This record gives sequence, structure tokens and C-alpha cells, in this order.
Amino acid sequence: MARQLSDAWTGPAALPGSHGELWMRYFELGGMSTALQLEAFLYGALRPTANDYDVVAHALNERFVELGGNHPVAYSEDEINASEEEATP
Repeated sequence: MARQLSDAWTGPAALPGSHGELWMRYFELGGMSTALQLEAFLYGALRPTANDYDVVAHALNERFVELGGNHPVAYSEDEINASEEEATP
């Protein structure tokens, strides 16, 4: 299962735009959760599915790239691969 979004990046205070803008991007990319559920994901009150996690991560990463940054939020598969690499002796 995907980790908390609040653990994956610096948190809602660093959100590049409003919650509404992020929800619109998330919805445009195929996200099916409500705006309230999205906020709960961001604050760690709800744990997103791996798919929801990836859609939110993609929406955030697109915005960070638009602002001249990189894509700092890892996708769920990246997290799984990193965990497997750490566990391998």
C-alpha cells in the first residue's frame, strides 16, 4: 500500500497552489476522490490507494516542473523499489 502523501513531500504548506487547484489537476488526470478526501490524503488523515497516491504525485510533479523544479514526489512503484533495494543485503 502507498505511504502517506504527507510523508512523501514537505507537506501542505509547500503546496504549489491551492488545494482546489491540486484537486482539479488530480481530477483531470483521472483521480476519483473528492476534494475533501484529497485534503485528508495531504494531511495524513486518510491513506490513499496506490493509484490515488500516484495520481496525486503526478499532479504535484507536473506543477513543480511548471514552476521550474524537478519532480520531488516519488511514485508508489519507486517507493517499493527503494524499499526492496534497502532490504537486499
